[in-house]
Amino acid sequence: MRVLHIGKFFPPHPGGMEVFLADLVRAQRARGIDAAALVHGQPLPDDPAWLMRVPVWGHLVYAPLAPGFRTALAAAIRQFRPDVLHLHLPNTSAFWALLLLPARDLPWVVHWHSDVVVSRIRGALALAYRLYRPFEQAVLDRAERILVTSTPYLEASEPLSRWRDKCRVIPLALDSGRLPEHPGLGSAPSWRRGNFRLLSIGRLTYYKGFETLIRAVSAMPGVELLIVGEGALRPALEKLIGELAAAGIEPNIRLLGGIDDAAKHALLHDCDVFCLASRERTEAFGIVLLEAMRYARPCIVADLPGSGMPW
Repeated sequence: MRVLHIGKFFPPHPGGMEVFLADLVRAQRARGIDAAALVHGQPLPDDPAWLMRVPVWGHLVYAPLAPGFRTALAAAIRQFRPDVLHLHLPNTSAFWALLLLPARDLPWVVHWHSDVVVSRIRGALALAYRLYRPFEQAVLDRAERILVTSTPYLEASEPLSRWRDKCRVIPLALDSGRLPEHPGLGSAPSWRRGNFRLLSIGRLTYYKGFETLIRAVSAMPGVELLIVGEGALRPALEKLIGELAAAGIEPNIRLLGGIDDAAKHALLHDCDVFCLASRERTEAFGIVLLEAMRYARPCIVADLPGSGMPW
């Protein structure tokens, strides 16, 4: 059996969708399935032969622009000769499969990681989704199976409402061997002594709810919040932390930026509680919650209807 995955990115990109794809491909290959992946990004010297990356020229409303993806997909199908195409959505580049006859001759499995949420916070997404939706629905029409990551997400998803008979709920998982049981401190930032240690991890973007979390923790003496991740909102969040800090007192909240996996695992192991404050269903599952659970950390999440987080 040969499976060709069409994804957005692949580690070292830090997103949960990408981490899951990497774990999935490696697990399939360990079980004798000849799995390969076509994703965005610049090729890296240590990429395995089964991983193909297509350079990105820029982004438009969070979607990577990769004009070479169509050619790369055609070449991957011709060279790899897959039995199944496994399309990970949302991903505009997966739509090229609709226009390639060799792709249309194959059965498709769609992995539904998230709806494209018409954001209350980012109005540009509403217009972008009008252009995106016809292609999205065409892919779902063509798919043999649609894999959804939680029952609440399936029940709340309007884009999937026409295709419920094709949907199967399979929760996301991770390779626990990737997270050492007793990680060393290594390059991990140190916690301040005597504080209750609260950790959050995620891209610093509009739907993650970091503003809410920062405002809450800034008013809680004895609690220290460390936030791991980079993104466009970093300057605004730094300004908010400074505004909320009492005069002459060091803020109890730190933005750590991007850190390596060893440091992240050490922080997960040593924190008292992990928190994910995401406020839109763009946060469909939150695979970082599984990473926190790997270290038996209690998790606090937003009670977000239709998201897999509370589930």
